[in-house]
Amino acid sequence: MRVSSLLVMRCFALAMTALVLAGGSAWSQSYPTRPISIILPFPPGSGNDTVARILAPKLTQELHQMVVIDNRPGAGGVVAAELASKAAPDGHTLFLPSSSVSINMHSKRARYDLVKDFVPISLVGTLPFTLVVHSSMPVRSIKELVALAKRRPRELNFASTGMGGTGHLLGELLRTSTGIELTHVPYKGSAQAAQELIAGQVHMLFTNVSSMAPHVKAGRLRALGVSGAKRSPLLPDVPTMSEAGYPQLDIGTWFALIAPAATPMAIVKHLNEVVLKVLDTQDVRTQLIRQGVEPSPATIEESAAFLKKDVARWGKIMHDAGVTLN
Repeated sequence: MRVSSLLVMRCFALAMTALVLAGGSAWSQSYPTRPISIILPFPPGSGNDTVARILAPKLTQELHQMVVIDNRPGAGGVVAAELASKAAPDGHTLFLPSSSVSINMHSKRARYDLVKDFVPISLVGTLPFTLVVHSSMPVRSIKELVALAKRRPRELNFASTGMGGTGHLLGELLRTSTGIELTHVPYKGSAQAAQELIAGQVHMLFTNVSSMAPHVKAGRLRALGVSGAKRSPLLPDVPTMSEAGYPQLDIGTWFALIAPAATPMAIVKHLNEVVLKVLDTQDVRTQLIRQGVEPSPATIEESAAFLKKDVARWGKIMHDAGVTLN
């Protein structure tokens, strides 16, 4: 009698387990059940916005639900990151950050953790940066620039889009890693910084390759190096940072698609498969490359390792340079 009862209990347990698994599978297969929102940390026209609007139509097609863009600019990405981190973890609210969100995690105003509060779906792309100088500068390489700065301490300056931006921290990294003395000149946005450089009001600028390539080709500016494992097709004659002898400067910006940390792994894996498929389509790749973005699909694990490394890297750069963000 006891053996029979035990057998019945075991069969019941197995049946319940199968039912739970089947229910979970069915639930994940029914996802999504409503439109999906992608929160962006910057306004329309930004790099994040451009990338998201390239992906959205294809994601809509693959997921059979409308994918909508939700721009939430403010505080260098902090506002959007905090909002996304607190969203319902059901796969219907995603976040597409970039390097600035990683950097601003180290600010006193941030109340989010890019590593702990989110689960990565996939890296989307990388945007190479270039170090450009005004064409009147008597240098044609980073090595010559460093030598000039050492001969003229505190005389050279570099522009940036503002305190704590990628360009600012790359300028600080150039300074601390080579022992030169440079003056930081922050501006309110990339357009103003570029205009001042073209006008010869500042000496150098770290910024994305796509925005500088036309000025370099026109002879107004001179590019000394680009980030990335290979040369940029937009500036094929310009060496990579590693080729130029400064591998520590091989840092651009990146874009990734992530979700709130408690999002079910079945949904995260499904989204990863969809994103990789979308990034493999020729028209999406062409559109991204046209914007200077190198498609960078990755597994969930690879994306997680990348984000963790990036957060730590920016923290070290800021510490070494003595930069504090309020």
